[in-house]
Amino acid sequence: MFNSEFKNLNELLEMGGHGIYVWSVYLIGISIIAISFLVAKKRIKAVQRKIKFKNASS
Repeated sequence: MFNSEFKNLNELLEMGGHGIYVWSVYLIGISIIAISFLVAKKRIKAVQRKIKFKNASS
């Protein structure tokens, strides 16, 4: 049903000598997504605070 190219976890991580490049790209990509999410969340909270302050002072 499911045939894997890799016989064990070590072969999966090494990927025929290319593992360091493959896994570093995954790490960079996930980091960029996480940072983007956190920045967006921070900006949304800042806008919400501005809206609350504006409504409170009106």
